Amino acid sequence: MAASIVTIFLFFIYTLGLGWTATYLLRKKGITLENSILERAFVNIGIGLGIFSILSIFLNFLHLPLDWRVFLVLSLVLPIYVCIKEKKYLKNSYLHILSSPPSFKVTKSTLAILLVLAISLLSLYMYTKGAFSYPYLEDEDPWGHAVGAKYVALEKTAYDPPLQNTEREIDSVLSYIDPYPPAYDIMMGVLHQTSANLTWTLKFFNALIISLGFIFFYLFAKQFIGNNSKALFATFILAVVPSYLSHFIWAHSLVITLFFPTMYVFEKMRTEKQWWPLAVLLVASIWVSQNIDQPLKLSTMIVLYIVVISVTQRHFFVRHATALIGGFLVSLVWWGTMLKKYGLQGFASYYNVGTSYAAGTDVHVAVARKFNILSFIGSLVSPGGSGSRAYTFNDFFVAQKNNMINNPIGIGVVLSLLVLLGVIFLLWKYRSSLVQQENTWRCVALFWLIFAFWGVNGQTFPVSVARGPFRVWMLLAIPVALLAAEGFSFLKSFFSKSQLLKGFVIVGVILGLLVTSGYQKSTANTAIWPTSGSFVAPQEAFQYGQWFASLPDNTPVFLYSPRDKLTLGFGAFSCLWCQEVIDVRTGILQKEIPDLHSFLKKNEYQYLVINGRMDAKYLAKTENETTLLQQRYDELLSSGLFTPAHQVEGSFVALKVN
Repeated sequence: MAASIVTIFLFFIYTLGLGWTATYLLRKKGITLENSILERAFVNIGIGLGIFSILSIFLNFLHLPLDWRVFLVLSLVLPIYVCIKEKKYLKNSYLHILSSPPSFKVTKSTLAILLVLAISLLSLYMYTKGAFSYPYLEDEDPWGHAVGAKYVALEKTAYDPPLQNTEREIDSVLSYIDPYPPAYDIMMGVLHQTSANLTWTLKFFNALIISLGFIFFYLFAKQFIGNNSKALFATFILAVVPSYLSHFIWAHSLVITLFFPTMYVFEKMRTEKQWWPLAVLLVASIWVSQNIDQPLKLSTMIVLYIVVISVTQRHFFVRHATALIGGFLVSLVWWGTMLKKYGLQGFASYYNVGTSYAAGTDVHVAVARKFNILSFIGSLVSPGGSGSRAYTFNDFFVAQKNNMINNPIGIGVVLSLLVLLGVIFLLWKYRSSLVQQENTWRCVALFWLIFAFWGVNGQTFPVSVARGPFRVWMLLAIPVALLAAEGFSFLKSFFSKSQLLKGFVIVGVILGLLVTSGYQKSTANTAIWPTSGSFVAPQEAFQYGQWFASLPDNTPVFLYSPRDKLTLGFGAFSCLWCQEVIDVRTGILQKEIPDLHSFLKKNEYQYLVINGRMDAKYLAKTENETTLLQQRYDELLSSGLFTPAHQVEGSFVALKVN
């Protein structure tokens, strides 16, 4: 527990220190930050989150160790220097609270950020309550991220280990490390270096990153809209809309969250060009935090933003465009390395873009594919995806308690009506002035809504504008929140002549949002979620979790089935990327028991887990292999080299390695 608290503290040191360092260097060149110490701190945390992401890629590129002490030093070196050498500057900085706490005065701005902080904390409670309501990780992606985080934590690099067997596909072992952009796994791996339990680290910090995103969104919306009240209500909407980020553990949690500090910096850059270097770095952080899909969609939203502000301001924002392009070019530190390593055809094959292949061919076999530019363009907006489908009116209008776990869908009745009201109001009131300077944010929000709604309906409309429609739901929530705030503002002004009636409307709308959207989101995020298909029965995951929880963190455990990611996801350890482990798994049924025991002892494994149904599923493909598997079980138990330590009837047996 102490290590977990220390790691939370370190997380904020990394992000606050790196963000403060970046903005301090720019403040020397004339940029301004918020007057509120609290807002200034969260601006720096948001920026620091992005700096951490792209910094980790540069450190990895230079083959410097991805060690928590490196990040700690880099985040503290300038703040400590300033504290020692620039006392005069310190008096005007929020760091002054270290030596002289400021007087606390409640203003509308202070009250707003405190309410946003409360929204963030309530969201964190909801997400962590759901994440910790079961002992396992969900579905498949989180287990893959567990492997990547453990690899980074121990090996302190995000490049794949060198292969002895060149026919082995590393993707089957480290699915979110090389060539997948690794910023999310690096962050989790670095945090795991000071927090012993990997399961806790993944669950808590994934939820924390999402929850901090609401604060970052508020800071962006306040800058974007220019109105505290609307920004606050939009943040409330984003927190309750079901389609915005569940507590599912995957890189989307980071990449979507980074969009908000990025847009905050783009907004600041409209009046202060000195923000340009940070804009470049934050765009780059988006491109190295998740696969091609979301960075491309988020970049499209930034393009729409640049086009709209250029039209409304009557001049082209060259600096914004170059920041977007420059950010992508900086991200080539990762993408360029991967292209060089795998070649264009292999790279495109892995990402399933720009290649064609024969029917029935394994999508990971690059040699069967050929790259062509038309396929590349088409695949970038392909309406496919594992969870994509054609959506109906009810999918938007009626939010459900039972939802997709990785990307929930739905808006809700009251919220849908608010958005509709907001859109109608804008098109009516500002029909002749929507492209004027004062209505810039409204115009941007409308174009974001069009893009995201079109993207979500990629399998309904004849032409798709975004790849993977089900992953656009989380992006749709952003313009929904902004435009719903405008609809709510109109409602308040419409009933402004009667304060009593206005009060009833405000309370009624908020309650309606909680009942028709918030309740459904909370229920879905605190339910018991399904887990990996590796388990033959649902209860089996709980049984595994109960046994693994009884072991000290990082206890070496070897599963007879090739499911070592389960070991890592439950907080134990198995070096599934190590060549010796890979070699042992090849033909494990034919391996003699003394040889298996020698391997386990040499690699300090303490337990061997056998599971009749799971092992048969992954190891026994024929009747002869099923017989051989049972023979191996008998030999294990009679060899004297193993002692039964834990058994669940009809499920698994944990054997202590003697």
